[in-house]
Amino acid sequence: MFQYHFSANLVEQLLQFAGNTFVHTKKDVLIHQDEPLSKLILVRSGTVSFSYDVGNGRRLLLGQLDCNNTLIGEIEALNNHPCTYTVTCLNEVQYNLIELKHWRQLLLDQPELSLYTAQTIAAKFIENQKVNLDKLLLPLSYNIAKDCLMRAENSNPTLLRAYSTVNAEAERFATTERAYRRVVTELVDKGLIIRTPDGLKPVEIDALDDFVDSFAC
Repeated sequence: MFQYHFSANLVEQLLQFAGNTFVHTKKDVLIHQDEPLSKLILVRSGTVSFSYDVGNGRRLLLGQLDCNNTLIGEIEALNNHPCTYTVTCLNEVQYNLIELKHWRQLLLDQPELSLYTAQTIAAKFIENQKVNLDKLLLPLSYNIAKDCLMRAENSNPTLLRAYSTVNAEAERFATTERAYRRVVTELVDKGLIIRTPDGLKPVEIDALDDFVDSFAC
């Protein structure tokens, strides 16, 4: 899904400008949506959640990200755009703040880092766009089934994790809790998925794969 890895070389060089290490606790906000970004955030450890609020009581959650020297705000740092998402701590988060001028100078001085960063951001954007278009154009049953299938087949540690509560999962699919419960029940009744303490799991991967593929016909 979303790739948040950055060059270890870049992170190592950024740490030269890191200064003090800060700690936020659960429910603290690292970045607020629509606020200007003054410094790049280098999250050393901890788990964060990304959300987008349209102001009418509805919210889109992107998932949980387990951070390990993860840069947050890199797109806004490049184009001087206000923060797109609110980033909230889900447990204790340790981070450093990097002056934007240091980040930009490193990219100017080292073309290979610029290229790597551009490729990472482009990959993130393309995957994000595809997920959002699927949510817009395809039924909720497809999106829930596809997400369940993807998580069963993907062990990538940078994959944004699902949430443990139904209301948060509904917001991750940009729907209501009632609609989410109804579709999950339908998929369970069809014998495609099961509910577990660790979230939704396929009953049989090939059958779930066939169900997802059926929407392409």
